[in-house]
Amino acid sequence: MPIYDLSYRQWSGVWTSHPYRWWVITRQGINILGRKRRFLVLMILSALPFLVRCVMLYLSTVLGRIPLLTINAKFFEDFLSQQMFFVFIIAIYAGAGLIANDLKANALQIYFSKPITRRDYVMGKLGVLFFFLALPTLVPGMLLFFLAVLFKSDASFLEQNYWVPASVLGYSLLIIATYSVVMLAVSSLSKSSRFAGIVFAALFFFSRIFYQILSVVLRSTRVAWVSLGNNLTQIGDYLFQVSPQYQSPLWLSAMVLGLLMLGSVWLLHHRVQAVEVVK
Repeated sequence: MPIYDLSYRQWSGVWTSHPYRWWVITRQGINILGRKRRFLVLMILSALPFLVRCVMLYLSTVLGRIPLLTINAKFFEDFLSQQMFFVFIIAIYAGAGLIANDLKANALQIYFSKPITRRDYVMGKLGVLFFFLALPTLVPGMLLFFLAVLFKSDASFLEQNYWVPASVLGYSLLIIATYSVVMLAVSSLSKSSRFAGIVFAALFFFSRIFYQILSVVLRSTRVAWVSLGNNLTQIGDYLFQVSPQYQSPLWLSAMVLGLLMLGSVWLLHHRVQAVEVVK
């Protein structure tokens, strides 16, 4: 009787990977936050400006022209800019502990012991922030435009503003991506979610204060690029084809945001590891 070799044999097939493994992490993060009552209250509050804008749309349709109320591209940009306050709060609440809590519990080793790559992990965490930040920005922004078209008795509004949905999409994605990537990078710096939230808030607050000081000293708004929020506003003005609020060059605002997100991605690449490197 022949004796067969039952020892380990090298796999000679082709390795395959599931492209949606990151969704498991995203879904779990959404479920955890969805069970928190305070967070749900925050999300409900973030919907109130949308309801106010709906009333404004209705009144402009029923009463006709109303002083200081014009339904144009700036109407939608102002809504998204207004929502950045809630985006800021939601990003801290939902994102400060996304990586910090895993670092605190040494959970990265558990994640990477599964068939999950570093890219899957980061994409899964980003998916949580993208989901919750899209709810007060992209979703209501698109709904507002849809309602504005429905409320009009003719197609004149759509003919004049057919390009606005693309601007809403672009501006919303810019806001979501900036807040999500930066928040996640800051969360990877510490095992404390509270520390991550403070650092994230400081980035926006101190850059705004620094701009206000420089603008007073130099008597110019050309230094608006030092404020992260101002850079978003500057690009938003361009996307919605309205007069810019600041004299800062558009390319400079785009470069600052681009470098900020590239730096955040680099930080995530070096901080998210299965084993913490001790020097």
